[in-house]
Amino acid sequence: MWHSITNYSSFWQYVNLCYNKTIILRKDLNIVKILLVSFNAKFIHSSLALRLIRDYCTDYKEHMEILELTINHQLGAILKEIYTKKPDILGLSCYIWNMDLVEELVPLIKKVLPDTKIVLGGPEVSYNSEPVFDKIPVDMIMENEGEETWYDYCAYLIDGKGSLETLKGIVYRTEAGKVRRNMARPLMDMAKLPFVYDDLTGLEHRIMYYEASRGCPFNCQYCLSSIEKGVRFMPLERVLSEIQYFLDQGVKQVKFVDRTFNTSKHYARAIWHYIIEHDNGYTNFHFEIAAELLEDACLEMLKDARPGLIQFEIGVQSSNIKVLTAIDRKMPFEDIQEISLKIKALGNIHQHLDLIAGLPFEDYASFRQSFNDVISLRPEQFQLGFLKLLKGSGLRTRAEEYGIVYHSKAPYEVLYTNHISFAELLKLHGIEELVERYYNSERFNRSLEYLYTLLASPFDFYEAFNAFWESNGYDKVAHKKDAYYLLLVAFADTLEGISKTLIRELVKMDWYAHEMVKDLPTSLITLNQSAYREDANSLVRDDAFMIEKVGVDSTWTSRQRLRKMHIEWFTYHVEGDLSEAQTPLAYLFDYTLQPTRYTLLNPWLGN
Repeated sequence: MWHSITNYSSFWQYVNLCYNKTIILRKDLNIVKILLVSFNAKFIHSSLALRLIRDYCTDYKEHMEILELTINHQLGAILKEIYTKKPDILGLSCYIWNMDLVEELVPLIKKVLPDTKIVLGGPEVSYNSEPVFDKIPVDMIMENEGEETWYDYCAYLIDGKGSLETLKGIVYRTEAGKVRRNMARPLMDMAKLPFVYDDLTGLEHRIMYYEASRGCPFNCQYCLSSIEKGVRFMPLERVLSEIQYFLDQGVKQVKFVDRTFNTSKHYARAIWHYIIEHDNGYTNFHFEIAAELLEDACLEMLKDARPGLIQFEIGVQSSNIKVLTAIDRKMPFEDIQEISLKIKALGNIHQHLDLIAGLPFEDYASFRQSFNDVISLRPEQFQLGFLKLLKGSGLRTRAEEYGIVYHSKAPYEVLYTNHISFAELLKLHGIEELVERYYNSERFNRSLEYLYTLLASPFDFYEAFNAFWESNGYDKVAHKKDAYYLLLVAFADTLEGISKTLIRELVKMDWYAHEMVKDLPTSLITLNQSAYREDANSLVRDDAFMIEKVGVDSTWTSRQRLRKMHIEWFTYHVEGDLSEAQTPLAYLFDYTLQPTRYTLLNPWLGN
């Protein structure tokens, strides 16, 4: 590793070479190189945990480097990246979405870097850790919170302080080959956590995760937060100061990772009030909340928020009270429904509502009802998830009692239960995919609302759509964006009572409302528009009309407007009661703005 100084013309040339190769010179030459690695689910995600560890270990930060990869990276590329850095200590962050990758990677690292010590941490290895040592050649596991444990481990490695035997919060293999568990580490004071975003380099296109509290007041049996009792909070004044930093930096989104953000009503309200008062007109804040803890006074304050400033994620999980009782989440759906509708009535808060399939006592019919109950609230995002039997969770302990059979490997997803079969869960997986592609994209709202009325319920629509989708093999191929519009029409044509002209016009309206279609497929053309074209185009060329009536930017020339705008005619009131129009309706779509603005031109046509 070291070069002879005599090969260089001066000592400083040697120092510069060492610096360029990221070699750290210490007086005692006790150099320890620590590499902390995360495998995120997507590129836009970032690892808050590793940043907290690195920045908490202030005295040893020069020894630490963070490497953020994704589970989509090729195994060979990951191995090369780690091998090239040749760490003395390799820390891997373990979650349900990346544990398979970790288990495959660790033996390879041990082969190519046999002297590297491998340390695992994170929720996936924080419970029942000993069996991990039998599966893969890992040297140490840090259980639960890692900031203080990593600091003490660095002090032991680099400064010779303490010993492994006295290091709290670790499970490790001794020199004799035995696996030893040390005393658990007490939970830390949140005020001691560092702020990790002083430098936003490399985070320009990633979600910024932020933590204001740890713990949860609830005891949901599918969640690991139920294990920790009590909730710890970051000092409020510090949180407000750090929020201001995000606002000043123009961060796109800050996602609070608190399990139940509004556990303390006063604390949550103070933060929301600050965000509203100091809104920069751009940054979005995401919170996971318990709907039942929102009071009318808080809703009154939230009504002043800019649309797009705040979004809420609310875990409904089921509308069946028997199911909710079994998982220790005894919140009647009617109460959540009332509060969710109040939030929706504000008109400015983006809502994500979640369901979990595979819970105890939830059969297919019960899940159908839960699905219809939640979608009736028309949340902006409807997340349909599947039960995962997390290590340490109450449901994993009682899986046999409920007849829950699940994958033996992470993410431990349910296969079937006493109440719902594998075939039924497969069907729900297909429905979930269509909900994600169609409902959650928010690109098909008009079309879907009409199609829901042709079947017994929205769930029945997605169930029938999924059967059509799979019978034609559409689930086996990737589709371009345009194809989703045309495949929806193809399915709609199979439904009894469908108006083929109306569904085409609704799909056409949805499509044009989101993007300018250069060549409309002939299958969607419902009217010969050539007779109307010149009359409408004359309006687009009319500067005074476009500026005064439509509100178009005065700097746009008529030629630019014709390129950036589109006029389409409809024979139905696609923005109204869906009745047939007496005369064709002309809509002007303005793509100079995002989201697209559209204006009905009929009041001015022919004048």
